[in-house]
Amino acid sequence: MVNSLAFKMGQVIGVLVVLAVVVGLGVFFVIALVKAIKTRRAGWIVAAVLSGLPFFLLFGAFLVGVFLGASRAMTHSREVAASRRGEASDLLQAPMSPVAGVALPYEISLPALSAWQAHENHPPFDHFYSYRDAYAAVIAENVGMQSPERLCEFTRGILEKKASHSATTPPQPLEINGRTWLTYDADATIEGIELKYRYYLYADDARSIQLITWTGTPLFARYGPVFDRIARSFKLPDAKPAP
Repeated sequence: MVNSLAFKMGQVIGVLVVLAVVVGLGVFFVIALVKAIKTRRAGWIVAAVLSGLPFFLLFGAFLVGVFLGASRAMTHSREVAASRRGEASDLLQAPMSPVAGVALPYEISLPALSAWQAHENHPPFDHFYSYRDAYAAVIAENVGMQSPERLCEFTRGILEKKASHSATTPPQPLEINGRTWLTYDADATIEGIELKYRYYLYADDARSIQLITWTGTPLFARYGPVFDRIARSFKLPDAKPAP
């Protein structure tokens, strides 16, 4: 409790210090600008330019943020409209590029790889990619869950703890490159956002693999086939026998 109170007090003091510096720079800028106009002296002109520079930079950053936000919102609206019309994603026709596993030997391919953003250092994910509002992540572990059914129950439990509301479909077997996986869909509300997941699960005595894909509920009809295409590219070599 003491540490929490000290942390909050530190935050408040930090905000007050930053606010004081910003207000002080603003006051000095106004004074320097008035003096520069009245006296036309080089010193006051330089002072006005230098003190006003942070504000111009902040304003420029604000405009860039507004532009990027508006662009993302327009892209999202177009994607939702295309999903409602039943239009297939261009990713279904894009060439596939392989990505090698890190924690375990495996290979997975993504369509139009350069269009996906790679998110580094996001444990427990071995790979984590996003394309607009679509996400695909791999968890690969040297943990023998014996069967995809056990892994399925495990992942359902994690989702139930994470979401304020969740509902899952019955798991279905899926053959991927000669191995039997399980796949199921899940509707979940996380932090007030309605998401739809599709899980692809494999497990044996030596390892467990989770390919977790998700997007906003209105976009799932558009990205679901893309997730299936990514999952069917999964190549998993035979497990090495224990020494």
